[in-house]
Amino acid sequence: MDRTSNDFDIEQAEILEIIESKERRYEDAEGARFRWNKFNGDLTCRAVREYLRKHLPKEVKLAGPNAYIDGYPTEFDLLLVTEDALPAAFTNAYRDHEVRFIIEVKSHGYMNREFPSKLLSEFDAVRERYKNVNCTYLTIRETWMPKRDASISYVRELKKVLEPKYRVFCLAESRTAELVPGQWQQFVNHISENCSSP
Repeated sequence: MDRTSNDFDIEQAEILEIIESKERRYEDAEGARFRWNKFNGDLTCRAVREYLRKHLPKEVKLAGPNAYIDGYPTEFDLLLVTEDALPAAFTNAYRDHEVRFIIEVKSHGYMNREFPSKLLSEFDAVRERYKNVNCTYLTIRETWMPKRDASISYVRELKKVLEPKYRVFCLAESRTAELVPGQWQQFVNHISENCSSP
């Protein structure tokens, strides 16, 4: 079945709704609010994985959350691996020739100015070592169009550092929770078009 832009927009809204309805926060005795960052990160990866897997060619599948390239020390949110790939015994680590994509997923984007360059360094290190592995970044909510001129557009900052080498996608403006039209479809197309072996 061919999917229309409207179908992708519906999925984009559903992903955001699932994540927002299930995210956890708590308040301490002094009234300070905190997020369950690890729980929320896991939830976000699982929601993205569930929706993305419907669009992938049969030759690949998704691994994660918390997957590894065997012999590489970094944990990745999601890996796109070959259809017959199996993790090394007792791990969620896949052989490098089976990995097609590293997908870093964030529920609320980055918190400090160093994050884009650190992510670029990590992606570059992986690509230097494994030429067959593509990398991309997906944030569910991030500041894209700030109200004040002096405010930072974190999506623009990420794109400035990572693109065109590595694509950046954002599903919703964090300030208004307004969906960014077409981002889910562009993300799915980017993954699908670049997931075959080089």
